[in-house]
Amino acid sequence: MTVAIVRATPDSVGPAMAELVSLLGYRPSHRALFIKPNVPDSGPPGQGLFTDPSVVDAFLDLFPGMPVVIGEGCIVGCDASVALRKNGYGEVAARHAAELVDLEKSPRVSVPFPPDWDSIPAFGGHLDLPTYLQSHEYINIAKMKTHVQTGVTLGLKNQKGLLAGADKRRFHSLGLHECIRALGDLVQPNLTIVDGIVALEGNGPWRYGTPLAMNLLVGGTNLVEVDNVCRELMGFPPEHAPHIPRLQGVETVGVAVEHVRRQFAFHYQGCFVYKNVHEHLNDSCSGCNLSLYHAFRAMKRSRLRRIRFLYRGVWRRLDVVMGHADSLPSGHGKVICVGECARRLAEKYGLPLARGCPPDPEKLVRLL
Repeated sequence: MTVAIVRATPDSVGPAMAELVSLLGYRPSHRALFIKPNVPDSGPPGQGLFTDPSVVDAFLDLFPGMPVVIGEGCIVGCDASVALRKNGYGEVAARHAAELVDLEKSPRVSVPFPPDWDSIPAFGGHLDLPTYLQSHEYINIAKMKTHVQTGVTLGLKNQKGLLAGADKRRFHSLGLHECIRALGDLVQPNLTIVDGIVALEGNGPWRYGTPLAMNLLVGGTNLVEVDNVCRELMGFPPEHAPHIPRLQGVETVGVAVEHVRRQFAFHYQGCFVYKNVHEHLNDSCSGCNLSLYHAFRAMKRSRLRRIRFLYRGVWRRLDVVMGHADSLPSGHGKVICVGECARRLAEKYGLPLARGCPPDPEKLVRLL
């Protein structure tokens, strides 16, 4: 198989997409299309955070008249249909008579793992996945980003949005790298395209990252090949992203890798620091992260809470621990634990714990 690399700018997405598809010789084999972009939340455009709607629009322009579903499963606590519209997909849907779908609410079918796949017994040998994977041509349109938990987020990581919320949380608790690889064994897109026009380097995949103009589209019919080429384009060695099965000598067409490779910045040191708050993610899912975000927003709305935060999280160090952790952070101040995954650490050291999966932000405010 072959991976295509083409140059693309925000003003040349249409011709670039046509070139990419032509280089691959791709034609849909189903009568309807299921597009899975990377839109796990809503945010400002052009910052490398999400698959740009112009990329999906350009792809659909090549196959007019086909029934289309654009579906996403957002981070815990967010409505994908809202996020898609806020990020410009409403206009794309209107142009192509496409249906915008929150995959959390879509019909699902039980898909068994291959008979020899027994590495993740907690799933009982199967996953419940959207029925569109069986009825539609599945197009995975990912974003080129760094990720503090998985090294990068590309095509394989983008498939996590196919999961039901409970399975997303289990992926984190059982081991993201192994589970993402297993999902890649189970689900193979008909075509994978990675939007690298405005990529994200640094401490992605959120706004702690920094936009980087790579001006590229990358695509192919083999998901693992596409991810290997994109990882190389980002300048990372294979061990930086263990969830991507290592391949060598992947054939490419279009622009040569060595002509457009960049070294993406990545300097995550195990926690984010805001004021004097040290946020330790470990293997936590987006649910606890979102609860913490809403807790901080709630604190800003109250003068008394802001004063208390000055004392606890500005003048003094405060460590917030999420996910599974075995030991206290080095050089820690006051430590609070967030979510059920952090319960073991809280019990081991007698620490305050905001319980829940995810916890209510108000519980967090009281601890903060």
